[in-house]
Amino acid sequence: MTMNPDKEEPIFGAVVVAAGVGSRMGTGSPKQYELIGGKTMLERSGQVLLDEPRIKELVAVISPADMIGQRLTFEDPRVRIARVGGQTRADSVKNGILFSNLKSSDWVLVHDAARPCLLTSDVTKLMDYCRRHQESAILAVPVNDTLKKEGDNGTIACTVSRDGLWAAQTPQCFPVGELARAMNEAGSAVTDEASAMEFVGKHPALVEGTPTNIKVTRPMDLWLARAIFLARKEKENNE
Repeated sequence: MTMNPDKEEPIFGAVVVAAGVGSRMGTGSPKQYELIGGKTMLERSGQVLLDEPRIKELVAVISPADMIGQRLTFEDPRVRIARVGGQTRADSVKNGILFSNLKSSDWVLVHDAARPCLLTSDVTKLMDYCRRHQESAILAVPVNDTLKKEGDNGTIACTVSRDGLWAAQTPQCFPVGELARAMNEAGSAVTDEASAMEFVGKHPALVEGTPTNIKVTRPMDLWLARAIFLARKEKENNE
């Protein structure tokens, strides 16, 4: 990975992670290819990012054995399908960054293909924050539910205060070089990119997103995602 010359303005790129098998969906095929409004979740998730014109490149990371993803065609020339998915999410993200044309001083937004209900307005808000403050940030929403810690035999051990707690979402946005170094140090155990930054002592900012930016993990989540999409289409048609 080379450095941008100082005279070059850093650009934004995106890595969309779509290398999982979706075992908890119980559909027998990767969940990123479930349809929402006639398009796959991967296509929906990618298009939301592409609707932000400042994103100059989008790398969709799929498994090397994924025959479905290889057949997808994106009309937007900014998209490249990368058959470089790894054993873990962290491996897939690192491989996607290496596959990209992004330089160390550029910015990368890492997004889950399983979050097809992302709003482009939230992508813009996140990018604006990172550009303005020159620091990493993630989309997240405050936790509203009362949280319980499980004890023995499925009983409640205690109630956990939700004060100051946020539920992390994607995309998460970082300078490429900083994220690459953090992920190399943190290893493959981290569950999101912000965790890797925390591992090396960084503290990404929280940018409030939208609760409907759900992650599709189980069959009910897919039903909710389709309902959200239909509700938005109806609203657009009525405006």
